[in-house]
Amino acid sequence: MTEYKTLALMMEGLESGRLLPPGVHAKTLGANRMLELPGQANIQPDAIVEFTVNRPHPTSITAVIELKSRLQPMGLEGVIHQVLGYRNELHRSGAYQDLYPMVAAPYISESVQARCKELGVGYIDLNGTFALIHKDVYVDVVRPATAFKNPQGIKNAFSGRSRRILRVLLVHPYQPYRLEQLASETKLSVGQVSQVLRRLQDDSLVVRSSKGSLLNQPRRLLRIFAEELKRDYQQNRRVFSGFSEKEPLSLAHSLSHFCKQRDIRHAFTLGSGLESNERNVREQLTAAYVSGSPEPLRDELKLEAVGKGANVLLMTPPETDNTDAGGVFYQPRILTNGLTGVNPVQLYLDFTLHGNRGQEQANFLVEHALGFRE
Repeated sequence: MTEYKTLALMMEGLESGRLLPPGVHAKTLGANRMLELPGQANIQPDAIVEFTVNRPHPTSITAVIELKSRLQPMGLEGVIHQVLGYRNELHRSGAYQDLYPMVAAPYISESVQARCKELGVGYIDLNGTFALIHKDVYVDVVRPATAFKNPQGIKNAFSGRSRRILRVLLVHPYQPYRLEQLASETKLSVGQVSQVLRRLQDDSLVVRSSKGSLLNQPRRLLRIFAEELKRDYQQNRRVFSGFSEKEPLSLAHSLSHFCKQRDIRHAFTLGSGLESNERNVREQLTAAYVSGSPEPLRDELKLEAVGKGANVLLMTPPETDNTDAGGVFYQPRILTNGLTGVNPVQLYLDFTLHGNRGQEQANFLVEHALGFRE
């Protein structure tokens, strides 16, 4: 669907109220019109709309809206940057004093919704999913994607086996890869690798040369990857939470010894997967991925299952990531203490999923372990 047709459908849905929840009305102040600003460059936002919310007393919010025919996580930051630019230019001109930035598309995914809320940006899609969160107004409606569904393509880069490609590229961000190399390393078809790379290239995350494909913006891709991974790992990563009175390093070596004896693939993560120079947060926690069920390890190490106060985590990755072919166990590293740790990219992803000060430690890793130059 073209952006012109999408804009026409959205404006009709706003004016008629079809896309709006009860108690919310919209009036179009301008759509796809060039605005001449005194002393500034001309701008052309897709729409400026006045929303009125009945609360019991009517409250009006004027929004500047940027619309895309497809809005995926990797393109979201650019769209938000554009709509914030429009808002700022209109503020400076004096034409509007309190503009609320919004984005629009035929379909807006859960991850895009979450990121917009983090950045204070509203959204609307052609199914009627709608967020207007400004000052003391809070309207947040999610409608089923019946008429307009998630477009296939880039979503697949973050789901199932396709995300193995991302791990390989992020672990070697400045190494060009040919299709056959990536297919071999991830145990995927050349066709699947080609499709994912094409989508990454469309979003300016991969550049191609005669030597192959390599990442253009590894930090940006890593952050999006972490956001997209959360839901699947929260639902499909199997986690045993236990407690042990044994000294953490001694416990970790016992765990490693047992896994090697039983030919269980394993790798330590979180605090027990860090080198001393990478550590920014202190936490007495032994955490490891294991390729099989955690139960034999629990019994061997005499771990007590607990809900709170756990100091041991044994995790089995989702099935598609339970591999060394671009999965959780891809290119593990041998730590100074002799233990096997996950690679720094997986370590970052795990800290973003971890509570407490996990994101703080993840950000520290970007600067001190990943070596991204951007």
